[in-house]
Amino acid sequence: MKGFKDKKMKVAVGIAIAAILFMILPWVVSGYWLRLITSVFMYIVVAKSIGLMMGYTVYVPFGNVVFFGLGAYSAGIAMSHGWPFIPSLLVGALLSALLCFLVGTPVLRLRGHYFAVATIGLNGAVMTVALNTTALSGGAMGLSFPVPALEPGVLYKYFYFMMFVLMAATVHISYLLVKSRFGFAIRSIKSDEEAARSLGINTTYYKITTWIIGAVLTSFAGSIYGYWMSYIHTTDVFNMSIGLNAILMVLMGGTGTILGPVLGAFIFQILSETIWSYFLTFHLGLLGIVTILVIYFTPKGLFATVEEWRTSYRLKGKRGGEV
Repeated sequence: MKGFKDKKMKVAVGIAIAAILFMILPWVVSGYWLRLITSVFMYIVVAKSIGLMMGYTVYVPFGNVVFFGLGAYSAGIAMSHGWPFIPSLLVGALLSALLCFLVGTPVLRLRGHYFAVATIGLNGAVMTVALNTTALSGGAMGLSFPVPALEPGVLYKYFYFMMFVLMAATVHISYLLVKSRFGFAIRSIKSDEEAARSLGINTTYYKITTWIIGAVLTSFAGSIYGYWMSYIHTTDVFNMSIGLNAILMVLMGGTGTILGPVLGAFIFQILSETIWSYFLTFHLGLLGIVTILVIYFTPKGLFATVEEWRTSYRLKGKRGGEV
């Protein structure tokens, strides 16, 4: 019991230190690094949202970027009609939840690669609608957001803290879900969905609810991203590479873990930026090779692997002490 309390205390202290560091960071780094860390926060949100489905129900939503794009376009359209940002952000979340609810039951009947392909098709369908409703979304011309009347330095900090708050909320929500009865239910789906259903667990309800939660969080990230960029196009916010990168981050950090996607997002984005800086021509190829090597040598993810090493080290220390 004492060890459990000590562990919780260490985690709480670590989170507090990290929060303080991130609060100070905007005043000690350049605009370049501020934008990079802001993008890391954004990817953590997208990766955690995908990780809820991927790590606990074993459904991989390759097309989850549809909610990112839907959030961006909904907020942009609402703001272009004079709406404030927060109500505009909520419009995107509501539409994302509604879309999940409407297509959830038929799509979640599919499994494996069939479900993955269905989500990709959903992304393509919504992107086509956005591209062909010129009067509403700007069509091929894209969509512009009202630019906040702030100095560039202040503007960077403004969106940095927006993404930081969303990232912290996403991680906290994920923790609360996984540690609750809801978390036990979705883990039972991962273990054996048929057995879970036979025990009276409404697996359809839990899968749809998990997907809706991830969709809403992803739409929030898309809305903030669109406002941050001030201009969006369908090829930017419905881009499959956003979802693919997030899936790689989950795999790299570790599926079915709270902090795995967080670690994966930081490492992947920093690694991507570093390789891009030194190897512009071969950037994607080298990044792919490094990602494959990391996933191959740490199949459970970096976070789980590090935890195993720590546990093994402590056990060896105890055995050594006994001798």
